Amino acid sequence: MEFPDLRSAGAYLAGLTRHGIHPGLDEIRKILADAGHPEIACPAIQITGTNGKGTTAILVEAFLREGGYRTGLFTSPHLLDVRERIRIDGNPIDAESFLDCLEKTRRLEISGNGQLTFFETLTVMCFLAFRKAAVQIAVLEVGLGGRWDATSVADPEVTALTSISRDHTEILGDTLEKILSEKAAIGRPGKPFVATVPDSLLPAWFREEESGRFRSVLRGRDFDGRWLERGSRSMRSFEFRGRNGTKVFRTSLVAGYQLNNLLSALAILDESPWRVPESAIGRALATTKNPGRWERVPGPPDVVFDGAHNPESMAALASQVRDAYPDPAKVGFLLGILQGKDWVSMIPELNGVGDTYFITEPPETLSVSPLVLAEAVRDQPTRAGLSVYVEPGSFPDVCNRAFRWATEDIGRVIVVTGSFYLVGAVKRWLSGQETPLIAGEKNVSIPRIP
Repeated sequence: MEFPDLRSAGAYLAGLTRHGIHPGLDEIRKILADAGHPEIACPAIQITGTNGKGTTAILVEAFLREGGYRTGLFTSPHLLDVRERIRIDGNPIDAESFLDCLEKTRRLEISGNGQLTFFETLTVMCFLAFRKAAVQIAVLEVGLGGRWDATSVADPEVTALTSISRDHTEILGDTLEKILSEKAAIGRPGKPFVATVPDSLLPAWFREEESGRFRSVLRGRDFDGRWLERGSRSMRSFEFRGRNGTKVFRTSLVAGYQLNNLLSALAILDESPWRVPESAIGRALATTKNPGRWERVPGPPDVVFDGAHNPESMAALASQVRDAYPDPAKVGFLLGILQGKDWVSMIPELNGVGDTYFITEPPETLSVSPLVLAEAVRDQPTRAGLSVYVEPGSFPDVCNRAFRWATEDIGRVIVVTGSFYLVGAVKRWLSGQETPLIAGEKNVSIPRIP
């Protein structure tokens, strides 16, 4: 057996990250054809977006699972273990099935003289796992873009776009129009495409109810909603106005920016062919969490994990931190950002939100130099008394210093942000765990999608 244990599997998958991204689907389609087309073994829902697609996918899967369906969920990235990316009935794939699916995928590659990337390999594995588990509905989060994403080999019943902003511009294009075109390509003729994007960002063809590319379902025109109360520490009420009238729900996802994701998920469910009782929707909303997105761990000291990694998500996080912790002197950021991200635009979003920064590098990744980030933080206009701590190459030392600072005064909070990989690394450091199965895809040189 080529992969006798998770450690050997992890080493193999880590090596695949050097292959980067293939702008095309021919390779994965050939592999899946040789496997008997597991990608069409069950119907699917496919979700894209610059931000919010992961939370929306998690919510949709929870609705369906609570409604009695056997579900498969494919998301990225992971925090602690790569098996988090492939879930069956809400649980990460077990070790035996993971190794079996990887072994089969590798054999298919060898017999077909192919070479899949890291993400393509996991996508094939997810389809194999879902077919083996007799999943009834698969919920697929797009990895990047849409047109050439590996998940687009499926034929979804419903597609969705949760947000649009400039990210991965070196791959998707340097304008919102180009990025939108790549993401909208997941739509299917005659099938619903749910979009929670401002009208001002949508071209006329997208706003047409029957565009020929898909049937558009738009927030503000076809569905909408609002928060009914200010945020709380555990639960929050909101209103959803959809095709079946107006309903009020309570949710455990209390961050202000989560409203868009909640409305997206409910609209997707409304447009899907699957019926779920309102009581099941309520149970899912009350219990569903998305680790790493406004994940608050009460202290002392309080800790907030949020993997904001582009300007839009960082602005949303900053607004949420201001609401929850209005005194900047009590807020410290443990910050690390991967290379290739628009850190120049991300840093100003935190201006005035907190007075203390601990800057580091997520282990096992290619990150922006902490010294460079520190200089950018110091260049921002802010209150007197700004403190910036940098210890390049010493991740545990920076973590220790940050949490020591947080315990020195009542009411302080540490906000871990800048990368989901940093969130996962800090969680492992806090729990004393070893390096995860895959720490994260290393940044590579990637060709722009044509």
